[in-house]
Amino acid sequence: MNSWDHQSPAWAGARSNSRTSSRAAFLKRVYGLFTGSIIFSAIGALGALYGGLSSSQAIIRVGGQNVVVPPLVAFFGQHYFIAALVMMGVVFGASMVRHVKGMNILALFGMATVIGIVIAPTLFYATLASGLGKTLSASPVRDAFLLSVIGFGGLTGYALTSTKDFSFLGGALSMGLFVVIGASLLNIFLGSSVFGLAISSVSVLLFGAFVLYDTSRMLHSDEEDAVGGAIQLYLNFLNIFLSLLRILSSRRD
Repeated sequence: MNSWDHQSPAWAGARSNSRTSSRAAFLKRVYGLFTGSIIFSAIGALGALYGGLSSSQAIIRVGGQNVVVPPLVAFFGQHYFIAALVMMGVVFGASMVRHVKGMNILALFGMATVIGIVIAPTLFYATLASGLGKTLSASPVRDAFLLSVIGFGGLTGYALTSTKDFSFLGGALSMGLFVVIGASLLNIFLGSSVFGLAISSVSVLLFGAFVLYDTSRMLHSDEEDAVGGAIQLYLNFLNIFLSLLRILSSRRD
């Protein structure tokens, strides 16, 4: 046995430890950017919910009382297609520059802020409905967020501590995503609340599986695209949160 053969196990162990440290550092950066994105979304939503209230001309009557609607909430609440286009645009823009150093982080946080503004009408009307006692949850926004954090954290923890590689889910998840998108488009014309709840329920499971898939992919691959990984995790969390919010803010019979 030559000296190279004698030392090769040590070299293999060193390489393994080096790779583990590298992936741990990469995932730490990804989850740091992801957490920052959630914070910026919260800032954007709060800005839309409370900004311009004193000068707003939009007023709706709820429960026998006049309620002033913030300008941005009124705008995006009335223009659903513009809101959808804005969301797709900022996600596409952030994805396009995710490899450009400096700009990629600004684009990520800018995307998260804009999305927070765009989803503000959903938060506003869910809160109004809960104030009338007509929702499944007394505080749907709070409960949807807490459930999302718990579910996301649990799935992430399982993917990180488990030795399983969830890359085999890729094909099924892609097909499931197209089915959910198609069903959502169909329900625009059907306007069925029951069908909408079914779509939301499936979406929670689908994007929960995406959390497993994306976390496992980043853990087992050699990719170093931290901003791209943060975008994927952010979109997974956002869809889980919005789906749970639709369920919890549905009418209580």
